[in-house]
Amino acid sequence: MSAESPNDENFTIQQFRTILKQFVADRDWEKYHTPRALSEAISIEAGELLENFLFKPDDYFHGDLTPITDEIADVFIYLLNLVNSLKLPNFTEIVLRKIEKNSKKYPIEQFSGDNYSKQ
Repeated sequence: MSAESPNDENFTIQQFRTILKQFVADRDWEKYHTPRALSEAISIEAGELLENFLFKPDDYFHGDLTPITDEIADVFIYLLNLVNSLKLPNFTEIVLRKIEKNSKKYPIEQFSGDNYSKQ
């Protein structure tokens, strides 16, 4: 890690993956980190994230965002644990490839401004 405090500008996906791989190994959790179990965990954590918004107006969150950021982190952690479990070598490439697919699927000329939904 760099001498400065980690942030989005100086911390990589690979650094997260390495930290999480070690965290899991230190606890001997590899046997529990099957693709199915991790996919289920992602879904559960995404539900917990959504629960923060249940019955609240859209402008509700203007103070302490800790409950939301904790759940966002949980989703991200389980996602990277899934990437590690599947031994996917290049997560960045996977994401960029999907963004490219979405760019073709949702061209700007058809999907911009008020044209937000699938046709």
